[in-house]
Amino acid sequence: MKLTDVAIKLRTSVLVLTAMITLGGMGAYLGLPKESNPSIAVPNIVVTTIYPGATPDDVENLITRPLEQEIQGISGIDKMRSTSTEGVSTLIVEFDPDVEISEANNKVREKVDLAKPKLPSDIEEPIVSEIDLSEFPVMVVNLAADYPLSRLKQVAEDLQDALETIPSVLEVDLIGGREREVQVDIDLRQLQAYNIAFQDVINVIRNENTNLPGGSIDVDHMNYLVRVDGQFARPDEIEGLVVKAFDRKPVFVRDLAKVSFGFKDRANHARLRVLQRDIDGVLTAVQQKDYKQVISLNVKKRAGENILDTADAVEAVLGHFKLPQGTEVLITGDQSIQVKELVKDLE
Repeated sequence: MKLTDVAIKLRTSVLVLTAMITLGGMGAYLGLPKESNPSIAVPNIVVTTIYPGATPDDVENLITRPLEQEIQGISGIDKMRSTSTEGVSTLIVEFDPDVEISEANNKVREKVDLAKPKLPSDIEEPIVSEIDLSEFPVMVVNLAADYPLSRLKQVAEDLQDALETIPSVLEVDLIGGREREVQVDIDLRQLQAYNIAFQDVINVIRNENTNLPGGSIDVDHMNYLVRVDGQFARPDEIEGLVVKAFDRKPVFVRDLAKVSFGFKDRANHARLRVLQRDIDGVLTAVQQKDYKQVISLNVKKRAGENILDTADAVEAVLGHFKLPQGTEVLITGDQSIQVKELVKDLE
């Protein structure tokens, strides 16, 4: 009973100590990161190599097997799986759980560099990446509107920049937009008529679309950098390039091809369909306007950040961001809702 007697005798100190412990616990709880999917290091490395136009057999023989022969010599590999499809080679290297993911990544990169001389010269640069569960989006911001897709993409890019200023946001991926590009449609009959190779046109456009440094010039007490600005600013500049000359008569690009400012082929699409549960719990489609295009923004948070604070910050940015008239915003896949329910149950 001595401890009880001391506590009664020093009741003021005990009350102060209890208050300090309570306040400290509340502060630690409020500052504790909250998420339903904690960061887990998966010791898997993925090597992706793109070989446009190649058949699965060519991808298997020319890319996948040489990479496997080099990578299989790494110590600590549990198993290795590969998939060869049209134009794409994918290797998944699984390491033992005790292997550091950064060390495994460096070893695979070294082996891929050693295998490059054995690979075709016209492949794209192999991509070595880790599987990071923390990089999955915590919410998706969908933008829908009736005005043209090019304008909607500009709005989405501005919103993307605004969301990426949030300290707890790692990055924001844009899906569904179309990128502009200059298209040069060459007429094969014109090439044959002028006896010009297809590669000649490519070389002329590539060599002219460059900025060349010209050194520096000293004028009085000032030093000026000199360069030749040769990058194209408008598509019509390409039409005036000279490919070859016959009997002092130049052959321009406009004589061989049609130059236009168009769009790249779409690599991804975004679709949005809103569903709701009826009284019986059956999902049915909500009667909504049939938008011709939807652009989605995948919001990814930084590892260790509070998902509830991140969601609140995203909603605050959306509340202050000025959207053009006719633009609707719908948030889907919001993981903070589930986390709020889990925290409420815990409390």
